[in-house]
Amino acid sequence: MYALGNYFTGLKNTIDKMPIEKIEEVIGILQTARLNGKQVFIMGNGGSASTASHFVCDLAKRTRVPGWPNFRVIGLTDNMAIFSAYANDEGYDTVFAEQLNNLVNPGDVVIGISASGNSANVLNAISLANSRGAKTIGFVGLSGGKLISMAQFNLHAQTDRIDQAEDIHLILEHMIADALAVQAEYINTLGIKEYVPAEIAESNDKLIEGLFGQSIKLSSLHHDPAMDVSESNDILSHISQEFATKLDLHSLLTRILGLTVNYVGALSGSIVVLDENGEVIDGASAYPGNFEKKPCELFSETVQNGLAGWVVENKKPAIIEDTQSDPRWLRREWENSRSAICIPLMTMDRVVGVLTLTRMQTQQFNMEDLSLLSAITLTLSYSFNLSQANC
Repeated sequence: MYALGNYFTGLKNTIDKMPIEKIEEVIGILQTARLNGKQVFIMGNGGSASTASHFVCDLAKRTRVPGWPNFRVIGLTDNMAIFSAYANDEGYDTVFAEQLNNLVNPGDVVIGISASGNSANVLNAISLANSRGAKTIGFVGLSGGKLISMAQFNLHAQTDRIDQAEDIHLILEHMIADALAVQAEYINTLGIKEYVPAEIAESNDKLIEGLFGQSIKLSSLHHDPAMDVSESNDILSHISQEFATKLDLHSLLTRILGLTVNYVGALSGSIVVLDENGEVIDGASAYPGNFEKKPCELFSETVQNGLAGWVVENKKPAIIEDTQSDPRWLRREWENSRSAICIPLMTMDRVVGVLTLTRMQTQQFNMEDLSLLSAITLTLSYSFNLSQANC
């Protein structure tokens, strides 16, 4: 007699072997692609084709959150006309690679789902994606096959059963889509809740746990160890305290920017404040331990033609992996390639300022940085509004 419980036991054992950090890594890759307007391509055969289509549907619809860009996701299994044309005329092994050949760009994400890890058409497409500078992710089972060594990132269902590998892959896609939506929804709710500075400081652990999906102390993130900011008086409450001083706006911005640049270990940073017409009324720029005084005209140029302008127009944060290749960055002749992150400071539905940070190397900002800086800009926005109201 067939023991139904054995199936559940095998499935549970496979789930227990899944490394959570690998799933979080894939979530971060997809969220970054979303913020940068990159395309996501998903493919598979048979049962994996069904999972691929399901994944496309969930990324396109389940993850929609007001104020966040929608995923630009394409299923390579779903256009039967082009799929069968390549299969009939050029061979089944080409059906995914030839579709990608017309569409994939550097920085896009290509996901191959193959329980065996040896589907030739998936391998050919992953190889093409790697050569084009895309990020490649494999959903594999069994031993992982060839795909586990070809894809840059892998989620491995460690089971010798094809059917249970397919079960796990479907669970993973549901988990990932849900995490992407919940993460964005949570950050959005922070923008409308009336947190007072003291409450932000007292609930910091809960705030970070909600942003990151796990308990992460701010002190565990990169920051200057020489900074005298203890766990009980962290960066968020420290910024709030700065607003209690009687400094002029420029001096205040400079001090807060310096705190942020040092804390997150950035190469440089800038912060601008905008009036109700979107014009720059003040700004500050900083390197670790150093500050530069710049005229408002220079800040205005970045708001009009650079990444800050894109963030203001779209009211959304942005992560740039390479400033030399992203058209949103206002490139200077003397600048080398670097990475950047830019976050809007919001009041209701209006952008009142922009915080921008850079790091020396490319691909140095991730979703943890976005979550932390979203919390910082929330504190800035609230404190700025409170200080203005008390003037």
